[in-house]
Amino acid sequence: MDRKKVIGIFSHVDAGKTTLTEALLYKSGQITQLGNVNKGTTFFDQHPLERKRGITFLSKPVSVDYQEGFTLIDTPGHMDLTFEMERSLQVTDLAIVLLSATEGVTGYTETIIDLCATYQVPVIVFINKCDLPTSDVSKAFAGLEKIDERFVLVEESIHSQAFQENWALLDEKWLAQIDKATSEQFNQAFSQAVQQRKLFPVIKGSAAQLEGVDMLLELVMSVRYEANQTDNIGQVYKVLTEKGQRIHFVKVLSGRFAVKDRLHSPQLPTSEMKINQLFAQHEKLVAIQEAHAGEIVGIAGITELKIGDILATTDVFFDKLPQVRTLTREPALEVQVLSELSSDALLQHFAQLEEEDPSLQVRYEEANKEVFIQVIGQIQMDYIQESFALRFNEAITFSRPSVLYKETLVEPVRGNGHYEPLRHYAEVALWMEPGEQGQGILLKNQCSLEQLTTNYQKGILQHLTEKVHRGVLIGAPLTDVTITLLAGIAHHPETKGGDFREATYRAVRQGLMKATSQLLEPWYQVKIVVPTDLVGKVVTDLQKYKGEIAPIEEADEETTTIEGMVPVATFLDYPIEFASFTKNKGRLTTTVKGYYPCHNEAEIITDYSYDPTSELNNTPNSIFFSKGKGYDVVWHEVDAKCHIQLK
Repeated sequence: MDRKKVIGIFSHVDAGKTTLTEALLYKSGQITQLGNVNKGTTFFDQHPLERKRGITFLSKPVSVDYQEGFTLIDTPGHMDLTFEMERSLQVTDLAIVLLSATEGVTGYTETIIDLCATYQVPVIVFINKCDLPTSDVSKAFAGLEKIDERFVLVEESIHSQAFQENWALLDEKWLAQIDKATSEQFNQAFSQAVQQRKLFPVIKGSAAQLEGVDMLLELVMSVRYEANQTDNIGQVYKVLTEKGQRIHFVKVLSGRFAVKDRLHSPQLPTSEMKINQLFAQHEKLVAIQEAHAGEIVGIAGITELKIGDILATTDVFFDKLPQVRTLTREPALEVQVLSELSSDALLQHFAQLEEEDPSLQVRYEEANKEVFIQVIGQIQMDYIQESFALRFNEAITFSRPSVLYKETLVEPVRGNGHYEPLRHYAEVALWMEPGEQGQGILLKNQCSLEQLTTNYQKGILQHLTEKVHRGVLIGAPLTDVTITLLAGIAHHPETKGGDFREATYRAVRQGLMKATSQLLEPWYQVKIVVPTDLVGKVVTDLQKYKGEIAPIEEADEETTTIEGMVPVATFLDYPIEFASFTKNKGRLTTTVKGYYPCHNEAEIITDYSYDPTSELNNTPNSIFFSKGKGYDVVWHEVDAKCHIQLK
């Protein structure tokens, strides 16, 4: 028996994504009249700001009753809304990647394709706007081929000899049966090839003219997923407030859920919840009694869970549940929220918004009663500002964005932490070394059970993950470091619950104080298309802003494409400058590539004037015991006093 699947539509901005979504709903019989993006009459863009701007800000799932049924998700296409798009990918079974035949492959298209690879999501491509006189299907498809050879153009149908032969070049299993497969075997082989990402079919058409939409719907429905009727497991995909009620949208990963089912979650191991109501999302929420594998449904009654959390019925053991997957992208900017509201009221409102968008990572500075949030860019800031006014009837503005820096290690170091005030005892030894770029904090364990029991070892590893460890250059978050637990000591009955937390935090900090660290800053991946006579200026600009330029290869008679990388800090105002000197005839795409060595490290460190020994709640010092009381030992004297002796 086939289960329902989740189909997500992903594209760069203005590729016609919402128009294609509207066409699919129309062709599948869910709507009887096509809406228009410019007139604000589309099925999905129902938020007032979406109708006003003609931009999709929020991903929205809708249950479609067509054949075995599926859930369709329309996602934002603007690069400032990457997190909303990536969260949708985490619950997508099959991605329709849309690109415009007039623009071809953009930097954001490449980001989407990269994320599909990260989450192993199968892909079908729809080249849109082929009816326009400026369209260039050949160029658009060539851009796809440069990315991956698995993109295969469907000229007439997937049953054509040309398509089957191109498919066989990529799939040995299909090559072995191409000449003898029955119709049923063909359908099964195609479904498996797409699911296993052996090929990415490419269709061309025009969503506005309904050209190619029937073929797209046929291909999408031919990719079939077998129902999993085992353990009842789900994942929270979105959190929304509907008419004052908190609704969690959940992807049913396997099994089924029903009203009144009792649930638990490894993220809240001591809590038990109950499904009070279940909803299917059509034009509005519709109450249902059961939800099955592959569906995205609304659940009322699980208010404590957050986006990404895993849940299951209480008969499923935690060790059977999948791990929570964190987003691969992260904001590069932070802004202060400015408002006439009290800091308490502002925090309360943003706590609600953070539940719906965890990437905001709200931060509160107690000393100055200031509220900060993390953002990607101006479009996202405009949306937050306008939606805040609509929702809470209060005005907010933002400070100028500041760059979010990080720190890493240049060389390995041992960190030691000792915590021994009166009637307490714990000591920890850690080995900290530089990791791979982009890995974050990776943990390892080499501590023997003879030295420290399992429960203490697990506690130390938990303490290493439960907080953001700050570097010692400017106090920025630590990243791209591998931390290995070497050893630990406990003394009974002195060792108590929080002692290893104190020793672990101090060991990390002490190691950082001894080591050589490096400041990292976010860099943009840039893709710039300009009239050829402006290439010299753009190259000069990128060099001026400390960027790196790839060899310029792609050019036609009128335009040239320039690709490279540039520090976010130097490039914040460039889009305005770019629009001015190109007279809006150029195209600039930026995506956060990752964190790389800061181009002006000494200047930033001087500006911050950070004292790593001044934070009493994040100290590198240790506490030892002598003559009936604990006493403070400064970080550079800790090694000589440690009780752990390692070769």
